[in-house]
Amino acid sequence: MRFNLQNKAAKETVNYMGATAYKMSPKLELYTAVATCMVDDSYYEKQENRIDRIKRLVAACSPEFVAKLAIYTRKEMNLRSVPVVLAIELAKIASGNNLVSRTINGIVQRADEIKEVLAYYQISNKRTGVKKLNKLSKQVQKGLAMSFNKFDEYQFAKYNISAEVKMKDALFLVHPVAKDEAQQELFNKIAKDNLDTPYTWETALSELGQKAFATEKEKQEAIALQWEELVLSGKLGYMAVLRNLRNILTKGSATAFKEALAILTDEIRIKKAKQLPFRYLSAFLEIEKLAESEITFEDQKNRIMKAKKALEMALLIACDNIPVNKGKTVILSDNSGSMYGDRAGKSLVSAMSNRTTADIANLFAVLYWNKSENTSIGLFGDQLVQPSLSRKTNLFENFNQVSQAAKKCGPSTEAGIFEYMQKLIASRSIVDRIVIFSDCQLGKGCNWYDRKGNRADNFNKLLTEYLRINPTVKIYSVDLKGYGNSLTGMHDKHTILVSGWSEKIFDMLYYVENGSTVVDQINQIEL
Repeated sequence: MRFNLQNKAAKETVNYMGATAYKMSPKLELYTAVATCMVDDSYYEKQENRIDRIKRLVAACSPEFVAKLAIYTRKEMNLRSVPVVLAIELAKIASGNNLVSRTINGIVQRADEIKEVLAYYQISNKRTGVKKLNKLSKQVQKGLAMSFNKFDEYQFAKYNISAEVKMKDALFLVHPVAKDEAQQELFNKIAKDNLDTPYTWETALSELGQKAFATEKEKQEAIALQWEELVLSGKLGYMAVLRNLRNILTKGSATAFKEALAILTDEIRIKKAKQLPFRYLSAFLEIEKLAESEITFEDQKNRIMKAKKALEMALLIACDNIPVNKGKTVILSDNSGSMYGDRAGKSLVSAMSNRTTADIANLFAVLYWNKSENTSIGLFGDQLVQPSLSRKTNLFENFNQVSQAAKKCGPSTEAGIFEYMQKLIASRSIVDRIVIFSDCQLGKGCNWYDRKGNRADNFNKLLTEYLRINPTVKIYSVDLKGYGNSLTGMHDKHTILVSGWSEKIFDMLYYVENGSTVVDQINQIEL
């Protein structure tokens, strides 16, 4: 939507399934709430409830931590909406220094985020009437004024779309000081609403769509040449190429398609783009749909194969720095109903995506398995399923294997996780770490029972029993929804909470085993 810390003082609470869970510190709960937040409704929590909880947690944390967390979520986790929320809520509790202005300037990485900050400011402060943004916070104003100096005409024009808060409104509100004469001329053009129309794929294709063509063949040739011009122009951003790969494949020229693949696999552009891993998965699955449909171009099968290889290469480059801890790792991926979204609610990562929380869990499981030979994967729902993966095949094919195997889990309960712990105990198997990807809502609230009568509370009993066999094991609960209560909490030396949708979560696992924590990493951020 637009607009680790070991739990050393865990307190019991009740989770969304009615079972005992453990309350986190305000800092850790705030981190988990924002690290998985696209500011959209989720399965167990509505958008406004998540925002309200974030507001309460901001007030319970130090201003410096909130400021660093805002920068961390924008620059390290590549989220856009939630840093805006953190910065504006920070403005309500911080005063007397330039902390807020530095935070605002730090989170604004695109020209449209200037408007997003102002839009959320008026919502958060419940401004009504004609002048919703009068009496703007001085520190918010100062931070946005500094942000105006970051962008050129193309960047301003690209995001100068019709909205409640327009770019010229922002200019008049924050009064930025131009750094030179050329920039003053740019500010004058913004004020007069006279920015040059930006050359974007949306505007180019829109103009082409309004033209009349003698034949359908002539129209398709024009579209193919337009995609070629767009891709070769260098003005099509990395994310735009990623999102439009299917269009370029089916409608673009051979030259456009070849250049698009070169862009997608360019290491420098990949690192600069900082796309979340599931974005590559989304593009791959769109190409997969083509493979299952009727082929209309003679060379489309060849293009599909090349596109799939390019997307896998891009994802592997994007995640090539995933650190691997020594020893045996078990990954348990939650594939119960709440992870997919069933009739009780939804579990899409955002309103603009078709990817579910289960997709993220399964993709992360395969990503780590791909880097670590001493890793096994278990999928849990009504039962435990252990997928057959091959190191001779590619990453996305293994993901598809996991997705197919997950259908056998069953959506109603999480009996499979109890089954796995019971197997570990019965076999007296020794593993170094168990990583659980889940929305962390194991419980009995809906009166579902597994075959042996287990409840969520029993996980800790099973863990206690396993710790007698393997007292050095680490349990990582990777919270993919940030509801504010954890899967475990009784075994503080063994259970660690991590959260997020970025490959950075694997860094957190590495940091923990090397004496650091999530909160430590956030506190190292420079404002």
